[in-house]
Amino acid sequence: MPLVGSPSEVQYNLRAADVVIPEGVKIIGLVFYGRRDYVKILECYLKKNLKDNGGLLDEVVFAVNTDDKRDLAYLEELLATHPNYSKYIINKHYHPWVGSWEAVSVPDNLYIKIDDDVIYIEDSTIPAIVKRLLDNPKYFAVSANVLNNPLLSWVHYNMGVDIPYWPELTLPNPFRRAAWRASELPSYNGASEGPGEFHINGSTPAPHKGHRWLPVRPPPGEDYDIAFTPVSTVTYDAFGPSLNNWAAAAQIHYSFLQHLEQGDIWRYKFDVWDYAYERLSINFFAIKGKDVMDTFPFPQEDDEDYLTVVRPKQLKRHVVVDGTGLASHYAFGAQYDAHGGKGLTWTDILSRYREYAKEMICLQP
Repeated sequence: MPLVGSPSEVQYNLRAADVVIPEGVKIIGLVFYGRRDYVKILECYLKKNLKDNGGLLDEVVFAVNTDDKRDLAYLEELLATHPNYSKYIINKHYHPWVGSWEAVSVPDNLYIKIDDDVIYIEDSTIPAIVKRLLDNPKYFAVSANVLNNPLLSWVHYNMGVDIPYWPELTLPNPFRRAAWRASELPSYNGASEGPGEFHINGSTPAPHKGHRWLPVRPPPGEDYDIAFTPVSTVTYDAFGPSLNNWAAAAQIHYSFLQHLEQGDIWRYKFDVWDYAYERLSINFFAIKGKDVMDTFPFPQEDDEDYLTVVRPKQLKRHVVVDGTGLASHYAFGAQYDAHGGKGLTWTDILSRYREYAKEMICLQP
């Protein structure tokens, strides 16, 4: 799909103060909650985006979809940290996760659906998607510009933002705790096409738990062809390698963390990407309450297909991506579960995002 608007027309760094919210409208963060390890990172970003901290969120609702006692206990601890945090217990039986939409209860409010494994939110992201949706009622919904989101992974790859990385197959000695800065990593010094026993399509298990990926740093004046690295396998397809290839996801995350350190995440940005009724992964997704409530319970179990393809087509209202606000989504099920769990979860990526949040985002008591 073509981009709408030239770079010179795009305001890349909106602030909450730049957004005029209509009287009587609240902005609600709706977290599909189930996994405390990820929410411990996400929560720092949620708190930073609350109104009393200078953000746009009036409140955050955690729609509960877990029976794990430790996850539930952590949620109770979290709710006690802010009066505008609340939980929603789903009343009826639905297909997994779909029931979380039951928490949408006010037609005029704007809800930002956030997966619990969103592990980075740029300061401008919530203002950007809120403003885009309020200014354009013709849109059914607006997504953030999400890292590790199948079709957007292809967009980012073709924008040239990904960086060559390869997994470190042997455990370093001595082993060091993960830091978030890519500049602290040693260079990859193996074969130019990657480790011989590692396949770019994700068919190779992770070498060991907590392993890291190392950047290729070619000598001055030399280029490195990223077309032979895992990220080259991504496609403009909601169900292709972009969804399933854990190795591509690892490279995507490491590339992004390097751009964060370099201060050039603007390279991921654009104005609007119109999905034109293509399926979109709804990891970070703004929608008006009425547009959920009008048809909930949805007439099909697949909420993602319904909210990005079926219902928008019925109403002739497109779902778009606002390219000016970034968020990072940790992993899809196929990336979590690859090789019996020896895929993305065996990297140190989550630790790196956690360290970034601790240093740069989490509010000090």
